[in-house]
Amino acid sequence: MSSPRLIPLWKDFKYLVNDIINTSKYPLDDSKNEVVVLSDRSQILFKESRHPQNMPLICHYFSDADFFASLSWVSPSTKEIQAVVWMKSKGEDMVEKRVFSMTERLPPIQSMVHTGSFHILVAYCGDLLLRLFGDHFRAFKPLGAVPCRFNISCLCYDPEMQVLLSGILGAVVTWIIEPSGRGLQIAHMVSMPGDELVRDITLNGPGGSLLALCDTAVRVLERQGLGRLGETRRFTSGGSGSPITCCFTCVDQGLLYAGNKAGEIQAWSLGRARFLHSFKAHSSSVTCIRSRPEAHTLLTAGSEGSIKEWNLTSGNLLRRLELGQGLQRLQFIDNITFFCQTTHSFSLRRLPCFYSLFNVCGSAPLQVRRVRCGNNWYRILCTTEDGLLRFLSPQTGDLLVLTWPFSILDQAVDWAYDPDREELFVATGSSEVLVFDTTRCPCPAKYLLCTSADSQDLVQCLAYGHFQLGRGLEGLMFSGHQSGVVRVLSQHNCARIEKFMHFGAVLALSTLSGGSYGSRENSLLCSYGMDDYVHLSEAVLDGARVCLQPLACILSSCHLKHLILLPKSVGAITETNCLRLWKFHDILSSQSKKGSVFMQTLPLHQCPIISFDVCLSLSLFVTGGIDGSVRIWDFHGRLIAMLDSSLHFGPLCFANDRGDLLVTFNQSLYLVSCLKLLPPSMLVRLSFMSITDEVVEVPKPFTPGFFFSFETMFVPKYVYTQQRQQELVGLEILDNRRAIAFDHTVPHVIEDEEEGGPIFLSGHKCNSLQGEETDLTQVSNQHHHPRYVIPPQLQLTGWDGLHPYQILRYYFGHGRKWLFAPDGYIPNSVIRARLWPEGSPIYLQCNLHSPQRELEWDKTQQFFFWHGRSRAISHLEELPQQKEDKDFIGMRMSKEVTYSVFTDTTNRSWLGRKMSEITINNLIETILNIMIHASPLKFQYCVGALGQIFASYQVSPALRSETAHRLLDDTANSNPQIRELAWEGLKRLGMITHLFALPLAQGLMDKDQRVRNKALSLMADTGIHSKTSLLYLIQNRETFREMQQELIGEETLDHLLGIRATDLQILHTQVQQRLNENLTLSHGDEKPFFSLHVSRISELKSHERQPSTIPEGPEVATKSSKGQRRGRAGGKKHS
Repeated sequence: MSSPRLIPLWKDFKYLVNDIINTSKYPLDDSKNEVVVLSDRSQILFKESRHPQNMPLICHYFSDADFFASLSWVSPSTKEIQAVVWMKSKGEDMVEKRVFSMTERLPPIQSMVHTGSFHILVAYCGDLLLRLFGDHFRAFKPLGAVPCRFNISCLCYDPEMQVLLSGILGAVVTWIIEPSGRGLQIAHMVSMPGDELVRDITLNGPGGSLLALCDTAVRVLERQGLGRLGETRRFTSGGSGSPITCCFTCVDQGLLYAGNKAGEIQAWSLGRARFLHSFKAHSSSVTCIRSRPEAHTLLTAGSEGSIKEWNLTSGNLLRRLELGQGLQRLQFIDNITFFCQTTHSFSLRRLPCFYSLFNVCGSAPLQVRRVRCGNNWYRILCTTEDGLLRFLSPQTGDLLVLTWPFSILDQAVDWAYDPDREELFVATGSSEVLVFDTTRCPCPAKYLLCTSADSQDLVQCLAYGHFQLGRGLEGLMFSGHQSGVVRVLSQHNCARIEKFMHFGAVLALSTLSGGSYGSRENSLLCSYGMDDYVHLSEAVLDGARVCLQPLACILSSCHLKHLILLPKSVGAITETNCLRLWKFHDILSSQSKKGSVFMQTLPLHQCPIISFDVCLSLSLFVTGGIDGSVRIWDFHGRLIAMLDSSLHFGPLCFANDRGDLLVTFNQSLYLVSCLKLLPPSMLVRLSFMSITDEVVEVPKPFTPGFFFSFETMFVPKYVYTQQRQQELVGLEILDNRRAIAFDHTVPHVIEDEEEGGPIFLSGHKCNSLQGEETDLTQVSNQHHHPRYVIPPQLQLTGWDGLHPYQILRYYFGHGRKWLFAPDGYIPNSVIRARLWPEGSPIYLQCNLHSPQRELEWDKTQQFFFWHGRSRAISHLEELPQQKEDKDFIGMRMSKEVTYSVFTDTTNRSWLGRKMSEITINNLIETILNIMIHASPLKFQYCVGALGQIFASYQVSPALRSETAHRLLDDTANSNPQIRELAWEGLKRLGMITHLFALPLAQGLMDKDQRVRNKALSLMADTGIHSKTSLLYLIQNRETFREMQQELIGEETLDHLLGIRATDLQILHTQVQQRLNENLTLSHGDEKPFFSLHVSRISELKSHERQPSTIPEGPEVATKSSKGQRRGRAGGKKHS
């Protein structure tokens, strides 16, 4: 179900415009100097001071107007006893003061209340008498006094029962007012448990009930007729136990707030009266609490003289108002107007609010955009600091769909949406783009797209163009790169192109939104680069291929901050904060001028502009400064409207073609209606337009799948080749240690802390500029806030009865790897078999369907064990060595499979548990002994097991050295498969450093092509990319000294390799003769294989003297070393 519309229908909107036009005080034809200023700063409507005398108690009541009455007022000049009343008429800001004479001086009034239609003021002065006075209609004449046998702490009048209520120690007393108005009679007494003092009585309880504020509880009193009350429930304080002084019921949020004498604010849920949380708001007693649903904030006032506004999402202090005197009373008379009584003064103030709550994000928005999804169909794309990307409804503000919070999104730099395929593209700060499927909520990662063969060619920006080129090409996704290249990311081979556009990084791309312009304008692309050139290109279908035809090249005279493609022009915000426009007829007709003809406004802000958007239907644009200022302009640079606020506004955009504006602050989005924002003359022009109502979209239900519970997720990865082909290279790992939890309807990103409990991931808090001392100003953070805080009312959303965040992570976590299809699904049968080995529970049983097809991977790509999945050893058969090697090669080239000794249930039970050092040492020694004569398949088991052990436990230095010995020995094994796995094992155990370029040179000269490829890929990790750099490393005199200093375990690297300084010259000669500049092996090379694993130079010389005895592999070169090292390992085990 959708929420109520925040944007009225067009027919209703026109009626609202007509009402504003009819009541406008300004001439509609006078558009000069017509600047609309919307402010939310505190305004003083009236103020009167009696300094140095104290201000007597003031009582507010309403009777056709707002009245503020004070009795026993002593005139400072004549010493006459007076009654003073201030009157404010409804709808007017003027305050009128009247003075009436009184016959007697009263003791200091402690409590006073007006009795509505009785027109009586009842006052209590602490002398066990209730005094009755007429109100302003009776010139405040005394009517009588009623004795009472108890001390009264507070007074209240209930207009529904027409009774007077008084709070005393241990009870609430109801009084019936005599028809003559000259007397009172006790009707009923409601006892309070524990003889608690009733400090105040209010009428704003839940469901129209009354609230009695006691020392440690707020008690709900229901009317039972004839002046009788009965307690139905209570809200018990969970704070410091300080007496409660004030409260406020917020029905919209379902919360009850209360303040106490210690300055604390407490909150309860209205439904269950359950205490939720509390926080310290003031240094002294809290005098008033007021919720502002339109701003999603909470106002509190303290007796120290400060009024504060709090963020209800994060609990941060937004701004404060210092009154300069002790505050005795504060009361709101409507949503924005309140009166203050301080020690020496009385004032009437207004806190206006020109915005209304649109959506609560739960984290600070980073960017807000309006994106087109179809004909009269738009969404608001909002990105926040917690890594979430969400789509919001422009009409209702509802959360339509949001992405899953992968850690990779922390580095996201730009976003673009393809409405045709319903895909959200995210530039991840690298050469890769992560694509989300927006047809589901939360959006799963659909695939990862590697846009360039060069990993350093980062994607800087993205843009989607709604181009209609024919042959099914309805839209194109563009990416701008660090190299200055613009690429088209498309599923169509004919559209997959790239073009060099700029000398330097592409900083911005822009297209028209489409749907309302000519076909040629819809196919235009504008780009801006580091070289300060703006290129205008047109996408055309030339035969069977899309190409970008250049139309204009503009050299900007200064740096640009924002770029936008407009109908008939190119717009930009310069570094001098000006709007610059290049008209098409100027830049297309005069190529030689290179953009020298342009229109430019005066500076729009004195500070950098960080946010910018346009409303083409009204020819307006909005700018947001880094100081939080927001201004509306026309394209001639004339100021139309501005927001005057002490709040710090962040990113912004227009919500629709009417000019409604979306601004951000307080971790939320707010709507500023065009009815307030635009001047009457512009509203008249808007009323004559014909604007179609946009489609109202229904939010997608939040239904997370099972696969979101894995700590590691796998998504298909595609790469673009030089032949404009898109190839699937396998599954890429995504770190998935976060989840989404909801606080009511607000999503929060949570992580698991080290203790294992879910914690709230909050965003960075920004400070705003300080405002005037006498106004509400945003407060900077004076205390360090932790990054992780536990949110109140955190509700984990998932499947009924399963508690997925805990159960699924327990069963599917701990590093277990599963095979995922590209769409992110796991078969239900597989899930059930893992969760319930004995059979599915009765409430989950349903018919299962057999799989439709088996996923076939690209057989041209090799998939190695460190990218693979788990498989139980118990399902494998022992085959002869020769046949196993043959099947092993075919299997590794066709499917992605991992073998691990820990996949079997009985063997995996110890993984993740705390084991003794002796157990770990024995286990590693056993694995190393198995590796001596292991087949390739067993060798792969062992390497996988060592990788898991080294990642899970602290391995002793001695065993780290032994493991390095074993793997280095096996890099010279006679079996090429073991040599390849040994090199990868060294990388997986974290032993590859820049000095390992020396032993890797052995792998570069291996006789097997796959081993050479593996060594070449690992060589990049050492920082060596060419033959020249490798030779320089070998020749460097410091290289051998560094090898003598670098430790792997407890042995130095030179001793581990068995290499001496003289061996480096031999290695230099071999590299010089046998390798090409790109580190590949020279063709036709038939020289003997060189190995660094010869412990004695004499052995190498003996082999050189007998070349006929050298086998195909380098087994002879390492036999003696292998036996010696294994004997040393075995000796350690027995000792």
